[in-house]
Amino acid sequence: MSPDGAHTVFRSGDAIPIENIVEAHRGLVNSTRPVALRLRIAKGLLPAAIEDLVPTLAFLYHDEEAEVRRAARDTLRTMPPDQIEPVVKELSDRWVIDTMARVLPLDSSLLPELAVNRHTDDATLVHLAGSGNRATCDVIGRNARRALEHTAIIEALFFNPRATQGTVQALIELAVRENVDLDHMPGFRETKAAILGERGARDDSGDTGLDDIEFLSAMEFAFDDNFDDKGEEGEAEEEDGRRLNLQTMLLSMSVAQKIRLALVGDANARKLLVRDPKKMVSSSVLKSPRITDGEIRSYAGKKELSEDVIATIARNRAWTRDYGVRKALIYNPKCPQSMALSFLRSMVDSDVKTISKHRDVPGVVSRAAKRILEKKAEARNRRRKK
Repeated sequence: MSPDGAHTVFRSGDAIPIENIVEAHRGLVNSTRPVALRLRIAKGLLPAAIEDLVPTLAFLYHDEEAEVRRAARDTLRTMPPDQIEPVVKELSDRWVIDTMARVLPLDSSLLPELAVNRHTDDATLVHLAGSGNRATCDVIGRNARRALEHTAIIEALFFNPRATQGTVQALIELAVRENVDLDHMPGFRETKAAILGERGARDDSGDTGLDDIEFLSAMEFAFDDNFDDKGEEGEAEEEDGRRLNLQTMLLSMSVAQKIRLALVGDANARKLLVRDPKKMVSSSVLKSPRITDGEIRSYAGKKELSEDVIATIARNRAWTRDYGVRKALIYNPKCPQSMALSFLRSMVDSDVKTISKHRDVPGVVSRAAKRILEKKAEARNRRRKK
């Protein structure tokens, strides 16, 4: 095998360079060989030492034929543990390690082994931190120095619902103490403020929040990908149950836990947390990478939300490109009047007319709508007289 693809730039998720597998196998698995032959090898039917076969199967996991890829994946996943474990533990090729990190199932005991392998690339660790199970995340979190040097690992752990709050918070607290810049990470400033006990972010109740097991349960209730498809009726019942359970858990959560849930959880979690009296929590909802345009449109019109939330939406140019968002903000008395007036100028005449008469619209805005209509009527009259 060549020295770990010395002449190839490594990128996580890329195919393994063919020179990184044993020389005797290269002529059998390259893309010019018949699919039937590659498929037989992908099924593990090539007589070879297992330490040579595993990299070859990992190579075939990137084959151009889907059937070959599936066969290679299934073979790697179903190899007897006593045979594959010693090989995986001794892997030194970062391309093969990266592929195995993607092939092995989430509950595999080998993923933590890959996470502690000194040959594992930082980019592969980011992948494992973002997709691994609790055990894998715990192992990655214990290597704090590497996480601080490559902060994308911390961010990936933060947004992985399977990573415990203890693991995530310990790394963030260390980053704060070491003055590591994580301001690019959504929610970091709020989490940092909560950790430092800054005014407005401090948990005044003194509650330390849920323990790790309880918080992981809350994450399950607030992470829709973890639930099975039960059909429309089952989904509605499941959603109601999850919301009630989550509401109960929120009562005992720390501010830092709520911030993370606001950023990682699903739409139901955001719907509850955007109403939180703590500005740090409610504002974190708007920073969630999972938030949708439909949610923003809905929040823009809700009068029960805080002025800070409404003003943040109103100031966001990307969101206010949406006509529905601008219209909802105009009707919301908590929208800064200067912004509501600027949005008014972009409304179609029929909406301006409705706004001018609507009782819930602030008086300044409704009067401005009337003036717009009057000016347009005057302009039409002048054109007729000409």
